Amino acid sequence: MYSVQVRILGREYTLRSQEPPEQIQRVAAFVEEKLAETAAVRSTDTRDLTVLTLLNLAGQHLQLLDEQRQHRQELGKRLEQLVCQLEQSNS
Repeated sequence: MYSVQVRILGREYTLRSQEPPEQIQRVAAFVEEKLAETAAVRSTDTRDLTVLTLLNLAGQHLQLLDEQRQHRQELGKRLEQLVCQLEQSNS
């Protein structure tokens, strides 16, 4: 278990995780970057900034999950077609 200090929105947080400290710092930097992107577009208080950033990230995450599911379905169809072609050529 690692204990790592990170700074987000000017506040220090001590995080405990199984992940290596480099990964925790990477995640914290990503969060800070996304908060800054949202702040550049909107002038809001910290709570609103955080909620808007979380909504943006959740939307992006769900879109990636949908794309991944669609990609898997397409790969499954292609695999079925290849198996059928192989079976037909061996007959």
